[in-house]
Amino acid sequence: MKNKTNKLSADLSFLDVVKRTGIDIIEHNDATIWSGEYGGSIKPKGPLAGKRIGIVVASEFSDFQAYYLVSYIGEYGGICEFLLVDWIKWNYTRPTISTKGVEGMWGLHVDPVAVMGGNKPTYYKSLKEADPKEYDAIIVIGGHSTDVMVTEDAVIRFIREANNNGAYMCCIGSGSMPFIAAGIMKGVKCTGNKMVDYMLRKVADYEVVPVIRDKKIITAIDTVNTPELLRVLCKAFNPGFEDYRKNILKGKRILIIVSNSYEDIEIAAPVLEYIYRGAEVTFATFESILKSRPPLLGLDVIVGNVGTTIPFQEIPDCYYNIKKLQDVKMHDFDILIIPGAFCPWNIVETGNTQWLKEACSAGKLIAAICHGPIALAAADLVKDKKMTGWLACKDSVEIMGGTFNTDWAACIHGQLVTGRTPPEIPEFVDAITEVLLR
Repeated sequence: MKNKTNKLSADLSFLDVVKRTGIDIIEHNDATIWSGEYGGSIKPKGPLAGKRIGIVVASEFSDFQAYYLVSYIGEYGGICEFLLVDWIKWNYTRPTISTKGVEGMWGLHVDPVAVMGGNKPTYYKSLKEADPKEYDAIIVIGGHSTDVMVTEDAVIRFIREANNNGAYMCCIGSGSMPFIAAGIMKGVKCTGNKMVDYMLRKVADYEVVPVIRDKKIITAIDTVNTPELLRVLCKAFNPGFEDYRKNILKGKRILIIVSNSYEDIEIAAPVLEYIYRGAEVTFATFESILKSRPPLLGLDVIVGNVGTTIPFQEIPDCYYNIKKLQDVKMHDFDILIIPGAFCPWNIVETGNTQWLKEACSAGKLIAAICHGPIALAAADLVKDKKMTGWLACKDSVEIMGGTFNTDWAACIHGQLVTGRTPPEIPEFVDAITEVLLR
């Protein structure tokens, strides 16, 4: 896939592009509101509309890739269904829940994804119960799970049958391991990471490129290339698909304020998309008073609710920056983003609401998702502003003079951008993109 951007024209706004999925966007008293029944759910239109995409996962799968795909396959109209290699107990290294046999490297469960609402997380089953004829595409995500898959005849048989039935066969990073075992990579132009490149150089036509498609096999080199793999799949199903989001934020600077117990998916999935859209991403970290999931003493690591960390486990640090919040200057960024879960409470408890006030006074754009509006309310920045977010924010926002509506997926009002909850990550990221382009 060539590294280019489809430019917007005078007759085509970014919101025009966004509306193509079927989402409703309305302008109401200076506010731009993502509304209607499709907010946070599978969209009725798009290049993947009606397509069933099977995501094959075993223990120790890539959380980051799973977070992204469950967020964005539905945004383009597809049905994301996790197919669990859940019968292998010998390699279940973290058996915290007896009824769940598949867990990601950093603690994610996908049966279902617990923090996701709407209809995005409702599709999952054991791979042994899945019929390969029912899937238009198969994606094997990376992580150490593929080491588990190659030992199982049921997995290899499923891969072969899906391939023979004409499904698009996709993999990320080490995800090609079961493809190699199934014999479908012979002579194929492909890519992959260090876990598989030495094998692919022998059996396939290996290239060091982000994503490559050879007929019905699509491969990505690693986690950071997941968004591009999805766009290549969109193009495969719909040759007329134009991706206006790639590099659309080139030159824009995003600052994410973060402390312990942030909502993992609300950082992992958006950051992959910000990188794809060409933005410069910086994390502004600060110490929280309470740590519900503390890292080892002495480690300068921020830990999310589930187990992802900053610095990231799966995204190389060449793709983002990390600064201490106290070292950030107002001229360092274009928009400040507050993720949800308990990070906003940490902002309030540590008194960093004063920093938010200073950013607002400096004319900076501020975005918040899920619990994020709590920090904005505590900083007294919500008066006369229309907002959305998780229901727990309602009292905070309304007492401080704002208008709160959980029927909205995302909202732009003045300097503030808000998103509802994890299912609305695509709408939230689009709202951030829209306000940065204005």
